[in-house]
Amino acid sequence: MVILNFLIAFSPAIKKINEFYPALFSLVMCLQFISMVGVWYMKRWGVELFVASFFAKDILSVCMDDFSFTSVTFAISVVLIIVLLFYYRSMDRNL
Repeated sequence: MVILNFLIAFSPAIKKINEFYPALFSLVMCLQFISMVGVWYMKRWGVELFVASFFAKDILSVCMDDFSFTSVTFAISVVLIIVLLFYYRSMDRNL
């Protein structure tokens, strides 16, 4: 999921949308990668960061008129958030 978004972030079509959009999009993708590390180690901050970066990515997409419910990364993210919320109580609170 993160790899797909990094490929999209540096495409020429994205660079035409706005000057700062690739940098902001890449920052959100880095946050999603860091959150995946937290989820891998079963940490609550990983889930919280993933949800925050999910909404940040969607808000950024809406601001740039690039949002769609049919994208593969949106569907994977929604399914992953639902699964992670089931395991949230059993995750570790500590860093």
